[in-house]
Amino acid sequence: MNGWLIKISRWQGEGPIRVFAAAEPDPRLALVAVQTMTSAAPQLRVETVAELSSETIRQLGLEAGQARDLTS
Repeated sequence: MNGWLIKISRWQGEGPIRVFAAAEPDPRLALVAVQTMTSAAPQLRVETVAELSSETIRQLGLEAGQARDLTS
Protein backbone atom coordinates (compact mmCIF):
# COMPACT_ATOMS: atom_id res chain seq x y z
CA MET A 1 0.00 0.00 0.00
CA ASN A 2 1.27 3.43 -0.93
CA GLY A 3 0.71 6.49 1.20
CA TRP A 4 1.07 10.25 1.29
CA LEU A 5 3.27 12.84 2.91
CA ILE A 6 1.03 15.49 4.48
CA LYS A 7 2.07 19.00 5.50
CA ILE A 8 0.24 21.17 8.02
CA SER A 9 1.10 24.86 7.78
CA ARG A 10 -0.39 28.26 8.44
CA TRP A 11 -2.75 29.64 5.81
CA GLN A 12 -0.33 32.50 5.14
CA GLY A 13 2.26 29.96 3.93
CA GLU A 14 4.73 30.49 6.78
CA GLY A 15 6.42 27.11 6.32
CA PRO A 16 5.46 23.71 7.66
CA ILE A 17 4.38 23.31 11.24
CA ARG A 18 4.12 19.52 11.13
CA VAL A 19 4.75 16.75 8.60
CA PHE A 20 2.93 13.40 8.60
CA ALA A 21 3.02 10.11 6.73
CA ALA A 22 -0.40 8.56 6.09
CA ALA A 23 -0.93 4.97 4.93
CA GLU A 24 -3.75 5.61 2.46
CA PRO A 25 -3.53 5.17 -1.33
CA ASP A 26 -6.16 7.88 -1.91
CA PRO A 27 -4.84 11.38 -1.13
CA ARG A 28 -8.26 12.50 0.15
CA LEU A 29 -8.37 9.63 2.65
CA ALA A 30 -4.80 10.45 3.72
CA LEU A 31 -5.90 14.02 4.47
CA VAL A 32 -8.88 12.70 6.46
CA ALA A 33 -6.59 10.38 8.49
CA VAL A 34 -4.31 13.29 9.45
CA GLN A 35 -7.20 15.68 10.07
CA THR A 36 -8.84 13.12 12.37
CA MET A 37 -5.56 12.71 14.26
CA THR A 38 -4.81 16.43 14.62
CA SER A 39 -8.05 18.46 14.26
CA ALA A 40 -5.93 21.05 12.42
CA ALA A 41 -8.35 22.22 9.72
CA PRO A 42 -9.82 24.76 9.23
CA GLN A 43 -7.48 26.77 11.47
CA LEU A 44 -4.43 25.42 9.62
CA ARG A 45 -3.80 24.32 6.05
CA VAL A 46 -3.60 20.54 5.60
CA GLU A 47 -2.28 19.40 2.20
CA THR A 48 -0.67 16.45 0.45
CA VAL A 49 2.96 17.03 -0.53
CA ALA A 50 4.17 13.80 -2.14
CA GLU A 51 3.23 10.18 -2.62
CA LEU A 52 5.09 7.67 -0.44
CA SER A 53 6.11 4.23 -1.69
CA SER A 54 4.81 1.04 -0.13
CA GLU A 55 8.38 0.36 1.05
CA THR A 56 8.44 3.66 2.96
CA ILE A 57 5.06 2.90 4.54
CA ARG A 58 6.35 -0.53 5.63
CA GLN A 59 9.56 0.98 7.07
CA LEU A 60 7.45 3.39 9.12
CA GLY A 61 5.41 0.47 10.43
CA LEU A 62 2.10 1.94 9.31
CA GLU A 63 -1.04 -0.09 8.64
CA ALA A 64 -3.90 0.99 6.36
CA GLY A 65 -5.59 4.14 7.64
CA GLN A 66 -2.83 5.03 10.11
CA ALA A 67 -0.82 8.26 10.19
CA ARG A 68 2.40 9.18 11.97
CA ASP A 69 3.88 12.56 12.88
CA LEU A 70 7.33 12.82 11.27
CA THR A 71 8.08 16.33 12.51
CA SER A 72 10.48 15.45 15.32
